[in-house]
Amino acid sequence: MRTKFFLIGLSLTILIAPSSTQASQRDQASGLTPERVRTAIKNGVEYLKTHQGKDGSWEHLTITANRYKGGLTALAMLALLEAGVDPDDQTVQDGLKYLRNLNSEDTYVLALQTMVLAHAKPEQDQNQIKANVDWLRKTVMRDGSGRLAGWGYPKIIEGPDNSNTQYAVLALREAGQAGIGIDDELWKEIQNFYIRTQLENGGWAYRNDGARSEMDRITMTAAGVCGLLITGMQLYRNRETIDPVTGAIENCGQFERNDPLARGLRRLSDRFTVDFSPFRFYNLYGLERAGRLSGQRFFVGQDNQPHDWYRAGADYLLRTQLQPEGCWRGDNAIDGHPVIATSFALLFLAKGKTPVLVHKMVHGLPVNQRGLVGDWNNDRNDIRNLTEYCSREIFRKGGRPVPLTWQAFDASKLDPGDPQSVAELLQAPIVFINGHKAPQFTDGEKKLLRDYVEQGGFILAEACCGRTEFDQGFRKLVREIWKDQPEKRLEPLAEGHPVWTAAFPVAPGSFKLEGVDFGCKTCLIYAPEDLSCHWESNRFKGPDGRTEQAFRLGANIVAYATGLEPPEDKLTKIDVVIEKKDVIRRNFLQAAQLNYGGRDWQPAPKAMRNLMDHVQKQYGLDVILQTKPLTPGDPNLPDYKFLYMHGRREFSIPEESRKRLREHLDGGAILLADACCGNEKFDASFRELMQQMFPNRKLEPIKLDDPLFSERIGKKITTVQCRTQRGAPYTAVAPQFEGIRLDPTNPRSPWIVVYSKYDLGCALDRHSTTDCLGYSHESALDLASQVVQYALKE
Repeated sequence: MRTKFFLIGLSLTILIAPSSTQASQRDQASGLTPERVRTAIKNGVEYLKTHQGKDGSWEHLTITANRYKGGLTALAMLALLEAGVDPDDQTVQDGLKYLRNLNSEDTYVLALQTMVLAHAKPEQDQNQIKANVDWLRKTVMRDGSGRLAGWGYPKIIEGPDNSNTQYAVLALREAGQAGIGIDDELWKEIQNFYIRTQLENGGWAYRNDGARSEMDRITMTAAGVCGLLITGMQLYRNRETIDPVTGAIENCGQFERNDPLARGLRRLSDRFTVDFSPFRFYNLYGLERAGRLSGQRFFVGQDNQPHDWYRAGADYLLRTQLQPEGCWRGDNAIDGHPVIATSFALLFLAKGKTPVLVHKMVHGLPVNQRGLVGDWNNDRNDIRNLTEYCSREIFRKGGRPVPLTWQAFDASKLDPGDPQSVAELLQAPIVFINGHKAPQFTDGEKKLLRDYVEQGGFILAEACCGRTEFDQGFRKLVREIWKDQPEKRLEPLAEGHPVWTAAFPVAPGSFKLEGVDFGCKTCLIYAPEDLSCHWESNRFKGPDGRTEQAFRLGANIVAYATGLEPPEDKLTKIDVVIEKKDVIRRNFLQAAQLNYGGRDWQPAPKAMRNLMDHVQKQYGLDVILQTKPLTPGDPNLPDYKFLYMHGRREFSIPEESRKRLREHLDGGAILLADACCGNEKFDASFRELMQQMFPNRKLEPIKLDDPLFSERIGKKITTVQCRTQRGAPYTAVAPQFEGIRLDPTNPRSPWIVVYSKYDLGCALDRHSTTDCLGYSHESALDLASQVVQYALKE
């Protein structure tokens, strides 16, 4: 039986997930791909746009007369905005005009109106958002003891309910993020309300009126879980205190074992379904919020059956979208209204597919005791707050933040021999490990972390509160993961390391940082003093400015780790290169990398392996994955038609070796070379080498109309993504290749040398950074693949 793995969020139950291979096969069988999800969203957006009325509203389609006037419009507008429609789009502008003139005294409508205004152009609607918050404060209902009892229908004497209440809480959260002050006293009252009304089984009912309170619903349990998550985000920033003089931290990690949030998540897992009649689409929106806000990918109940909430919901929605209309519609109640159903469906698909920036690693032994309350999770909102900060500050598109999220990841039962296991972890470009005690992982998890780094991942670790026990334990963990590579040891990051300036200028040494170098990149950065408690506080202004510096340094680490490239949407297939020893076969292409001496001849050791894996899968070429290291004077050089050269320091090659290399190239081989991260010293040495080897020829630009970039070779290439300025994002440029021809007098003579002053190797190795001048991973694959095929065809 295939080993299963655990990927949990914030639950006391162990969340068992099916193997990653099974999940991948299931997605392929059902056609569940990011492309299909994006198409479904596009069609749903188009449906809403085409059904907007001339007054900018959707009220002409309402089924409730004037009771919820404006509610349909606000819900549709929220869906459009969350689906990525620009606030300046005419449909949105017309809808905003309608909503700005709306005066509602209904909790649902006013809450949705607030969420839309806070999402679209909050700086223009501060007065209206504040007025709505004041209305919510005024209309909150209280019990006979004066305690907060929730929100309901102000004009109808029915008392409060948990559905109205959840929308009021969502509106307060969005208003707070838009800059409207919400006092902690109100958040504390709301938190106490959810704790007080939680049922013994961990769920919540629609009403809290005694006789009916035993009937918990999945929709209301999702609302209760989100209520605790949202209030916790607001209140936990004050739970810990950091002494500005000594740096001592109090109350870090102080949580009760029988935590109400953990109980709520466990009950939600027990009740999980995407087919909750008669409120299927309303339910999906609640599940999305609970899964995303908790960082939980799987809901697993008492039957130990895992439910990947996004895969399950997306699969259901893709199967039930009506064609050619592009809308959704149920068979009863509010599900039967296509605008309502479509809006909830879009909110689920669009927000649920948010790319994962960081996996927060769950650790601790024995593994069956891992849960929400554990040393891995002393700060519940540290990575959430850092992720939101990075979304606002360093990942922006069109002047707006790029939505990003995080997830908790427990890989204790993951099959380390399954290549798709590491693909699951690679869904996020960064994993985060922290704690007070020595981090404990299984041997399989240690192998996974090593494979993750080798496949392009990045590890960020931190000793929470600067605890010595974690510090000693993590150093031991690094030695155990790379026990056969003693050179992989933590070293202090130098003053000139790009992490100090990747996004913000942070004084080197302001926080202690150490790292492990992997050639092109420092793929593991460790902070032996606290950062996470600063992130947990989410307070950027302080007497010493240290918390703001902690956020900026965290953003720098993220920028350095990702190369300022945000991760892909959920469900995106991650290619993993499988390590295997190929049998050397005749007539199969094998790349040879030139070892020209020194310690930096191979800064990207996986570059050629990844390239050969790509051309094998993409173009069906007969290749050997292993790269053969050869000196330029090696007598076996004639056996290798494709040569590669990469480096980041000056070098020289003896005359006899230069002669042998030239004879080999003139005899029909080809050399692909590039300067590691645009290194100027290597560039100068390589140009000098070419002048020495070919005194009557010179490196000349390879023009865009050259066969090298044509479909005849592989694919037509006109523009690629390249970072031409350190610290800047990739931009679209024409390929910047130079070359030397076999016959310099013949403009159609084949190239025997192809050179790039911009990096290819580190990109192929998946270890580019913000200071690396060079091509993106995808562009490097395209360009280098062309050279490989050129070597075979020309």
